[in-house]
Amino acid sequence: MVFGPLANTPNLMAERMDTTEMVQLAQEFADLGNEIHGDGDNAEALRRLVELAVKYVDGCSWASITIIRGNSGHSLASSDDVAARIDAIQYEVGEGPCLQAADDESNYLAFDLATEPRWPEFARRAAEETPLRSVLAFQFTNRYPAALNLYADQVGAFDDDAINVSTILAAHASTLIALSESVDQATSLETALDSNREIGVAIGVLMAHRKITREAAFDELRRASQTLHRKLRDIAVDVVETGTLPDLPEVDTPRVGAN
Repeated sequence: MVFGPLANTPNLMAERMDTTEMVQLAQEFADLGNEIHGDGDNAEALRRLVELAVKYVDGCSWASITIIRGNSGHSLASSDDVAARIDAIQYEVGEGPCLQAADDESNYLAFDLATEPRWPEFARRAAEETPLRSVLAFQFTNRYPAALNLYADQVGAFDDDAINVSTILAAHASTLIALSESVDQATSLETALDSNREIGVAIGVLMAHRKITREAAFDELRRASQTLHRKLRDIAVDVVETGTLPDLPEVDTPRVGAN
């Protein structure tokens, strides 16, 4: 079964979930958002999100988040080893509701894997290797295609209420991943700028001490990095702190005429 976004989902969810559960779920989402915005572990926040799916979605036994990078699937978070194994089977056989949800931007419900014709190899392997019986997969797209995967050990485990709550979870998962990606990009940019800054200072130090050109100073940094099998930035840090390049191993040169 393929289905799209549900109209008036928050109202439908409110009819089924009591006020206490709604407040608890809203607070859990707020805590996750604060954790990613702050100094928290992004991977841990995403793992907690899939645990919320198991906690609040009726019928859900395990959950995970799949992301597609470079034409292959990867799991950003799994509630436990069973969810991780179900994901891995899809990646190994190259098919499954979660991969397809992420890839073609549709939502998928596999009511009964025993009679599921769309992903025969995945259905066979999952039935043999795991307790999985039904699947609910929600797509969302950020920087990379992704899906929230809800797994159940019962046939037909996901009713309308479960689908409604899952829709809200998928929306928050998309937001959390977007926040995580923006934080990662900012961190990578900051690291790159710091590295370039250190290398630039080191080049200036070598130019001043050795009376050489910028190109020659960079060549010496690069040669030291390759010879010592260390990152260029680490060599630059040594130069900034000590005023000179680290010692390089002596290379024995054969004497002319030696036998």
